[in-house]
Amino acid sequence: MTPQRVLVFGGTHGNEWTGIFAIKKFVHDIQQEARDLEVEFIVANPEAFVLNRRFKDEDLNRAFQFLSEARPHSYEHRRAREIRELIVERPCFVIDLHTTTASMGNTVIITRQHPLNLRIAAELVSRLPETRVILSPDPHRKYLVSQSDSGLMIEVGPVANGVLEPKALAATKAILAETLRGLATPSTLTKTTLEIYEEIEDIYYPLDESGELTAYIHPELQGKDFSPLSGEYLAFKSFDGKDVKRVTSEVLYPIFINEAAYYPTKLAFTLCRKKSVDL
Repeated sequence: MTPQRVLVFGGTHGNEWTGIFAIKKFVHDIQQEARDLEVEFIVANPEAFVLNRRFKDEDLNRAFQFLSEARPHSYEHRRAREIRELIVERPCFVIDLHTTTASMGNTVIITRQHPLNLRIAAELVSRLPETRVILSPDPHRKYLVSQSDSGLMIEVGPVANGVLEPKALAATKAILAETLRGLATPSTLTKTTLEIYEEIEDIYYPLDESGELTAYIHPELQGKDFSPLSGEYLAFKSFDGKDVKRVTSEVLYPIFINEAAYYPTKLAFTLCRKKSVDL
């Protein structure tokens, strides 16, 4: 059964302004697609937004896996508890709005293969053909969206942090509106086949003994999110000008290439396997 309650979160990361301003300034427009739904628009991390930073004390979109711990000095830990309680109060569909500095285009991410998630994703691809769908398995429920079995993340890029980019704002509004329309009219969600990119491996930057980068994303790879890689490929360029190659035994697809927020963890990109799912 499709939940009639929908929670839309913007600003899980405080320097991703697109989602914040989408829910602050365009609520009336967006709600026209969801008149029969109970929709609530929530700024997830208001303190980080004021600071124009990804987070205040820790990444809110990773904090939910630590809710059993005591973290009294973390604002995001307290906020994760509040959001978790709001989500589990009653059945709901969660939509979490994000942007990325990587060349990801218009993307939706599902973390749980709930039938409703897959059917909504398929409807989005049908109505907005430039949209791609990522499956990012989250067994530890670390992400905000994973606090409900039904929900998705909207991820649009490339967008610099702390700015409003018009195309990204328009794309976010369009995907959000179509998601709400699909939830409001579940009879239109037809059975079909959905093409998804399933995350299978994270690739990290080469480092020296002190943990400093020895190479950067190769110019031939930069901006090539979702482009197929097979066999030997150029992954990095060392600071002394040498090509750093990697090898894959199957056709895989890189995503979040050179994402600015991932530099602290030294994550360079993630590889996905493309597959079809019958709904």
